[in-house]
Amino acid sequence: MQTRFVQLAMVLAVAIVAPLACAQDFVSRVNAMYADIPAAKRSDTILIPALAALDSPPASVRDLEPARLIVPEMQSWKDALDWAMKPAQRAALEALAKATAPQASPPPMVWGQGYGVAAVTPALVKSRLYTELGDPPLLAGAQFLYLSKLTELNILANIEATRLQAEGKVNEAIALMGRVLVLGRQIADRQFFREARWGLETMISSLERVRDIAYLDFRSKRLLTRDQILGFIKSLDDKGEVRVDRILFPKGDLVGAEQAVAIVMTPKGGVNERTFPTTMATLTSSEQPLRLFSEAAQWKSAGTGHADWYATNEEVKKLSDDYSKRWPLEWFHTLNSLPFERDKLDPTMFAVLSATVPQMSELFNLRQAVRTEIVGTRAALAIVGSFYARKTFPPKLSSIAPEWMERLDIDPFNPQLQNANRPPLEYFVPMRDQVVDAKSEPQPHEMTIIGDNGSNFSIMLKDDTAVIYSVGADNRKGWAKRVQNTVEKAPDVDYLIWPSELSLYRQHLSESGELK
Repeated sequence: MQTRFVQLAMVLAVAIVAPLACAQDFVSRVNAMYADIPAAKRSDTILIPALAALDSPPASVRDLEPARLIVPEMQSWKDALDWAMKPAQRAALEALAKATAPQASPPPMVWGQGYGVAAVTPALVKSRLYTELGDPPLLAGAQFLYLSKLTELNILANIEATRLQAEGKVNEAIALMGRVLVLGRQIADRQFFREARWGLETMISSLERVRDIAYLDFRSKRLLTRDQILGFIKSLDDKGEVRVDRILFPKGDLVGAEQAVAIVMTPKGGVNERTFPTTMATLTSSEQPLRLFSEAAQWKSAGTGHADWYATNEEVKKLSDDYSKRWPLEWFHTLNSLPFERDKLDPTMFAVLSATVPQMSELFNLRQAVRTEIVGTRAALAIVGSFYARKTFPPKLSSIAPEWMERLDIDPFNPQLQNANRPPLEYFVPMRDQVVDAKSEPQPHEMTIIGDNGSNFSIMLKDDTAVIYSVGADNRKGWAKRVQNTVEKAPDVDYLIWPSELSLYRQHLSESGELK
């Protein structure tokens, strides 16, 4: 069976080698974007040797979510801690610190690894810490093998942050998650959708964890100092190393679509019947090679209704121009209210593009969430610092400026920010700031957290904490009665900043007996 598979794979490869010879420059175009990075500014060359030696995490924390929720009181903590303290993991944390260290002079550190086996050493190929493009190399079939090890590094950092906090080193725990934030920022600048998505999601999760650590400190020994809080708030300002406005839009997927068109279509003609089914099958089964031949049979019929070479190339340009025009725009720009060109794509007429260009509008949403997380984390830390200093919550959110930041940040989801307005995040202290009947006693604030997996739960908040929230994707103030940290539009749902949603979820799991 295996011999037959290899023989058939060779037949398919031979079928596309000839047209691919004239399309090799597409891979070079993407790799050229990394050609001028100074060796001293490459974070990948620092981290990859440590990633190669990284031991796999124990089963209890093999995914990121349990690694963020684990606490020393849990049964699985000993295994997680033993793993985190082994030499390979300690070396990986040291490499993370070095690869994300603030730079005295520009440019910042960059994950500068090229794409495909030709762009890396044989050792990286052997350790599977590179981007596989296949043979022959196809950008649209890229497999980002190194990302799974970066996820393990993120898991390790979360375990280490828990250890540090348990030992009273709260600032070190927050600083470590700040390094993960910078790593996410580096990967967010990569050239493919899946890389950028990983980077943005990592930025979001690391900022959530920073607030989680701060909330746990607020609820316990309150060890964070004024200078420590001010330092981290400063690191997140719009001139710092995680500047969201400088995140680039990835071009690799669109260049990959151009490459696919060059291979599967006859110049100035239609679909190349010899290369279309074989190439498209290779692309769509790149991570499941056993499906290669069933895919080829399906693609053989898909070429009959396809648009011609001219129309397909014009469609690639439309997709690229649409993303390029929108990316620099403000969230509430009129163009962003219109459907993306990718959403309007006819999957029959442009099957090759439907298969090679992902729904990259998701990156716009994730970037907006990152903006909200940064603004929210700065405000939350400022409120914590103000409370530690005065033993009471400030009367308004604006009271934190200019002591904790030069001026108050805006809520990225508030539509009033148009016309040069600067609406802040929403803020109140339960019971203290909620209007009640003069004859009635103030009541705790009931908040319902909408879980991503459908597991909703409610909590009651008293005046021993504050509430900070964004109006969220529905752009309406809802007093944080129902919260869900999403950029998808949902009616009457706010984006919770403080208390930390992660902390509240852990508390809920613990009280319900689900966290052991």
